[in-house]
Amino acid sequence: MLKMLLVYGHLLATCIALGRVLQADQKLWSWRKEILDQVRREYLEETQKIVTLALLALWGSGLLLVLQGYLNEGAAYLLNQKLWAKVTVVTLLTLNGALLHRVGFPLLQKAPFVLLRSSGRTRLALLGALSMSGWLFAAFLGVARAWNHVLPYLYVMGAFAMFSLLACSVALAVASMAGSVGGEEPSVSG
Repeated sequence: MLKMLLVYGHLLATCIALGRVLQADQKLWSWRKEILDQVRREYLEETQKIVTLALLALWGSGLLLVLQGYLNEGAAYLLNQKLWAKVTVVTLLTLNGALLHRVGFPLLQKAPFVLLRSSGRTRLALLGALSMSGWLFAAFLGVARAWNHVLPYLYVMGAFAMFSLLACSVALAVASMAGSVGGEEPSVSG
């Protein structure tokens, strides 16, 4: 029963975080031609709080699930390389989220996305693509039970790298097109 409750909590935290990230990405895209006013900044701050709490719940429930797996199955549980790939992806996701809020979003308080210099748009596009691909891949790993004790760590991380590269390629193309729409004469460095 405890494991089922932990898995359920883990799933709910994932759904809340992923849903809020998808919603925020959609809003940010719709605001691409506008500077972030107070209302929009408050929305991003609220999103950051919700996603941070969900991420803390994911880390907590995930660590408890690993502990329970270890107590029930012993060291064999820790040999699941997909588990360590998921820990790696969530660690990268956590670090990327911190960068997004410390480096990426402050750029949008200076100028709309389309008026940022190419380097600023590129930075935001890559951080956003890594966030989205990280959240989606981590959620996928949560349901990829068939990969448990089957696929090596490097294979799983290779799949993540390919997915992230695809997301980054699309994001860079979109950022480039957005710059041509907004013009390349901004006053904001990036």
